[in-house]
Amino acid sequence: MKKIIVVASLAYSLVNFRGALLRKLIDEGYEVIACAPDRDEAVMATLLRWNIQFLTVPMDRTGKNPLSDLATLKAVTAIFQRERPDVVLAYTQKPIIYSGIAARLVGGIDFYPMVSGLGHVFSEGGTMARSALRQLVTILYREALRRARCVFVFNSDDAGELRRQKILFQQPVMQVPGSGVDTAHFTLQPLPQGNFKFVLIARLMRDKGLEEFVAAARALRTQWPGSVFQIVGPLDPNPTGIVRAEIATWENEGVVQYLGETRDVRPFLSEASVFVLPSYYREGLPRSILEAMATGRAVITTDMPGCRDAVVDGVTGFVIPPRHPAALIQAMLRFRSDPGLAARMGAEARARAERHYAVDLVNEMLVRAVAKHREGSDRGIDRRHVLDKIVAGVALILALPVMFAVGAVVLASLGRPVFFEQQRTGRDGKPFILRKFRTMREEYDTVGAPLSDAARLTSTGRFLRRTRLDELPQLFAILRGDMALVGPRPLLPETVASLGEAGRIRGRVRPGLTGWAQVNGNTLLSDAEKAALDGWYIANRSLRLDLSIILRTIGTIFLGEHVRKDIIERAYAGATNRRG
Repeated sequence: MKKIIVVASLAYSLVNFRGALLRKLIDEGYEVIACAPDRDEAVMATLLRWNIQFLTVPMDRTGKNPLSDLATLKAVTAIFQRERPDVVLAYTQKPIIYSGIAARLVGGIDFYPMVSGLGHVFSEGGTMARSALRQLVTILYREALRRARCVFVFNSDDAGELRRQKILFQQPVMQVPGSGVDTAHFTLQPLPQGNFKFVLIARLMRDKGLEEFVAAARALRTQWPGSVFQIVGPLDPNPTGIVRAEIATWENEGVVQYLGETRDVRPFLSEASVFVLPSYYREGLPRSILEAMATGRAVITTDMPGCRDAVVDGVTGFVIPPRHPAALIQAMLRFRSDPGLAARMGAEARARAERHYAVDLVNEMLVRAVAKHREGSDRGIDRRHVLDKIVAGVALILALPVMFAVGAVVLASLGRPVFFEQQRTGRDGKPFILRKFRTMREEYDTVGAPLSDAARLTSTGRFLRRTRLDELPQLFAILRGDMALVGPRPLLPETVASLGEAGRIRGRVRPGLTGWAQVNGNTLLSDAEKAALDGWYIANRSLRLDLSIILRTIGTIFLGEHVRKDIIERAYAGATNRRG
């Protein structure tokens, strides 16, 4: 029997969003294991009734603690090693990233990520910290999806963004119509009588357009007396989450009614006249919109990825610019000026939900795609390089504050540019741009030639070089795949070319952030001694030797550089003793 593990960030979503898919997989003959971080007794009982095993995995859904994320990766990897699934399906950001990396580390697993939206990190704008986080998440996504058998996306915008960010290259991509909606569970409901009600159902985040919804409600109190504005949804720890006190302020003002959170939105949709989601979040294809459409409700949403895909503007609802309360107000007033509009649009929305978004249609697409792309899967893996990237990613998260500080010091002492950039030769002779923090002044003699390195090196530069802080930007090169944590020194293309056969041999491995030459004298060595040490490392490299080099690098930072004559002599002699 084929075994599939489905990894989620919230247990309830396994039943609410993926329940029909899990049952479909059981019907197709899979042994299904579901994983999530929280132990929801009701969910676990439902999964047990469906004959699906449930396993908990530690995961902080919105946290940024690298140690917590390493614990997630370790736990997911352990589950995959123990259970040995044929297939892993993961959805939402952290399950995709850590399941994808774990599947590569374990090997022999067909990985299928379901990108249900790129979320807060990939939303436009934001602070420098968000920009740095976006770059890190991009790198982690790239590594997680590198060997995906097929990547499922909910809208064409996300597929384009994944390619634009170079997260996707040659991997097969398949666009599916969201999670689908059970049109037998969400049945067509007549419009309610009485006051006209607008309802917003979402996690309570600013990105979901709650402030715009409240602004529209505040303006329409005088223009449309008797209209009602309701919010349904849970508080959310996301950085853009809205706190309960702010909602209480809106309630006390009499602008909106907050109806709390629920596990069954049907009664709220049934009592609504129109559904509103003025989101500027990077949605995939909002399930809430599909549920409203299936209920027979017109939808007002924004011209954003995912949101605009489901709604036909002017037919099943209105698509307005994001972050535009005035446009939202005008769309709402259309229903006052045309009392039959909500019913006509609601009927069209129901028909569209049945034709395009029925959950059985979506699940059939997913199951068939898994069956198709599993054929001829490539199970090769470069585990050493995956491990390098994981360590570099964690190190980069921890080092970001230090890097900002070093950059500021370099800018103050040396001016622009902050980075020294130079082309070097990587694995298989591929050129790449090496970046370090600048440590030397731009100074020249009377004939325009640069002064010696010693003359241009500043006291700050000497400190950065001794502590290796100038090399921190090379962590990005490791994440891009240009370098490794440990390896021979990255050399200039002309230097590699001059080495002949020895240069070709160097190209078998990636150059390293640190290496055998760097911990056995480094700047105190001649070029010939460095080349001999690099050659010895390539002939004798092992994970044990790499660990020894990393530990010696730490010692060098604190104790300074020392020449090991015995090791240099052994390198010249071509010794192959792996004990290092």
